[in-house]
Amino acid sequence: MSSNVEDIVASLNAIGPDAHGNSNEAARQQVLDAARRLVNRTQNPWERAWELAIAGPSVFSATQVLLDLGVFEGWAKNGGRESSLDELLTLCNAKCETNLLRRLLRILASFNVIEETGEDQWKATDFSLELGKPDGPIALTILSGTHHAIPAGENLPGYLAKTSYREPLDPNKGNYADFDDQGLDFFARCQADPRYQASFINGIMVGIATQKVDWTEVYDTKSLVDGFSSSDGGVCVVDTGGAHGIDIMRMLARHPELPQGALVLQDLPDVVAMAKIDSKIETMPYNFFTPQPVQGSRAYFMHAVLHDWTDPEAKIILGNLAPAMKKGHSKLLIYEVVIPPTGASPLQTTVDIGLMTLLSAAERTEAMWRQLIESCGLKVVKIWTNPLAMESVIEAELA
Repeated sequence: MSSNVEDIVASLNAIGPDAHGNSNEAARQQVLDAARRLVNRTQNPWERAWELAIAGPSVFSATQVLLDLGVFEGWAKNGGRESSLDELLTLCNAKCETNLLRRLLRILASFNVIEETGEDQWKATDFSLELGKPDGPIALTILSGTHHAIPAGENLPGYLAKTSYREPLDPNKGNYADFDDQGLDFFARCQADPRYQASFINGIMVGIATQKVDWTEVYDTKSLVDGFSSSDGGVCVVDTGGAHGIDIMRMLARHPELPQGALVLQDLPDVVAMAKIDSKIETMPYNFFTPQPVQGSRAYFMHAVLHDWTDPEAKIILGNLAPAMKKGHSKLLIYEVVIPPTGASPLQTTVDIGLMTLLSAAERTEAMWRQLIESCGLKVVKIWTNPLAMESVIEAELA
């Protein structure tokens, strides 16, 4: 290895978790994007194809097997300390052949999921310790891949070929229903199997919500609480289709002075029952395809709701909401991706294709958002952005 190459490798190895500056998310994203570009530039075409088609699925499968065996969970309980192969075998919740576990550990070490410290010796990483929390968003995101994303992605090429490569717009006859053994669409499958519901809500949705920029950092919520009074039973914010409740909890954290009942979390009964929220927040079972029961709230908040549906269904949702709004008083706040004309991020484009694969839905451009909102008797007041945020807050009110 030439001295020049040695210098480059040494420089790259010197970049640690804090190279971007403590608590500087914008800098971290810049470093991460640059690192991705570097990897892609230095790969030859065969290596890129191998990574996409062979390496990725192999690492994913090995990770899911060790989750199933309870290895990550047991390892996390002992602090992720350096362990021998024999010690890790004792963590398995089912009999596992020695060499099988060795091979699975070997590939995970080579892809930095765990760390190899010697022959048949490994220790956990920060990532694998998170995998050791079976009910946490990291492990459940992997499981959601097994339940939803992997089979849906595998099915997509054949499905699009059968439909003459038309953009999927009917969730009842979409890609997901095409591979489901009972022909169920995504939400029907989640309703039918609580395991699939949990991996989606507590995995992907919670994971993305906790990674995203807090919406109260994007939108000035002070305007919602100034002059607000609950003396007449008024409501400040209704989180419609709020699932896990993270967003409405962020509103409470921003304004802890809000009284009991000023904040409401709505979703289907089985979904809202899973939310772990402060007792000051009211939970309300509600289907947004029916009329909105809370009248005249200061704001109706929707996060990652409308992007799950094509325009006909989205118009029904907004059509049920608009009559509950009070002109000159109520706002609609939509915290979602606004696809830019150029330079969409990897996360934005991944979510967009994921929506197509699972739900026959899509992320929208600004023009698409305005057309949808204005068709429902509403008008866009402002689109709030933050340079750190993947999503924007679209502020709308009655026209």
